[in-house]
Amino acid sequence: MELKDAIMNRRSIKQYSDSTVDDESVRRAIDLATYAPNHGMREPWRILWVKKDRIKEYAAAFGEVAFKNNEEKINTNIEKSSQLAGILIVIGPRDRRQKENLEDILAIGGFIQTLSLALYAEGIGSCIKTQPPLLHPKLSEHLGCKTDEMIYCAINLTAQTEAELKPRKKIDLTTEY
Repeated sequence: MELKDAIMNRRSIKQYSDSTVDDESVRRAIDLATYAPNHGMREPWRILWVKKDRIKEYAAAFGEVAFKNNEEKINTNIEKSSQLAGILIVIGPRDRRQKENLEDILAIGGFIQTLSLALYAEGIGSCIKTQPPLLHPKLSEHLGCKTDEMIYCAINLTAQTEAELKPRKKIDLTTEY
């Protein structure tokens, strides 16, 4: 697969079908994504991989934070989430130093985007999620985040299916100085 094709054709897959993914394909995608450029080779990310057999447990913990005591919504979330093939939770530092924090955020963003392209190249559908419950201290604690870490996103894994090509809002972004 050409890089240009992956960049232009990768889409967020939001239609989850009860699917599985090959563990080695996910590992290859993660390993490849670690080559994403990042300032000073900080590589500030780590991945918590929620495999298919643990998704219901994760979805319940997420649901408790997201939907408080609404059992119906929690159960709906568990049911929908259990169709996923897995979830990759991207965790990284929360640095109090402004420059280092910005560098970490940019590096992690580059890693996340590179990972989504690498997953696509492996034939794995993905959708990056940055929902507010991911920032809740209870979920961070449940997932074993350290006090100086935060969850940057969850990447839902599913079967690679076709998704609509949406035209870009801006294609001419360049001005001259």
